[in-house]
Amino acid sequence: MEKIELVCENCGRKYRLRRPPEEVKEELLFCPECGGKLASPGKSPEMGALEDLLITGPVALIHWDLPFPRSPVEKVLEGEGFTFRTFNSLEELRGWLRIFIPELLVYGTEEASRVSEFEELLLTDLPMEDYRRLFRVWITSRYRTLEPREIFFSGMHLVCQPENLDRFEEIYRKARQYWEALYQPYYQALKEVEAA
Repeated sequence: MEKIELVCENCGRKYRLRRPPEEVKEELLFCPECGGKLASPGKSPEMGALEDLLITGPVALIHWDLPFPRSPVEKVLEGEGFTFRTFNSLEELRGWLRIFIPELLVYGTEEASRVSEFEELLLTDLPMEDYRRLFRVWITSRYRTLEPREIFFSGMHLVCQPENLDRFEEIYRKARQYWEALYQPYYQALKEVEAA
């Protein structure tokens, strides 16, 4: 799929939209940052690095400060069709939440205080329905992989120890199946309420 380059006429931020050119109606596109109109800048050589902020499909946000590569996680998410973006601070997380609601969030850290700060931001900035739909993963040695009691205490949907990252695909699938089965009655009831 072709990427179309756009620039905000108001603040000058640059974006890339993943759509066929014939589907883009520039008069309907607005900057997620300031609300200004987005327009094609032409083939300007000074476009510089563009940000893929207007993305389609499921998005995973990743915070990673572990001394291990995150490539096993990224490989599984790519296989699931996710686009992933990183964040390192509350401000960056809040910025991403202004643009889209991710389907998945990965914390690759041993710092429980950082995870608590991020979780508090999610609870205050997101409606509860969106928060419940956000599948949250914590890569840490603080809790044992796939242990239900420890997952419950962590507040996550999935906990994986760094030494188990080579099995992340299997671990991710098991956790997804468990949580989808657990939340199925909730989502069905929510769907029925919305339809009524």
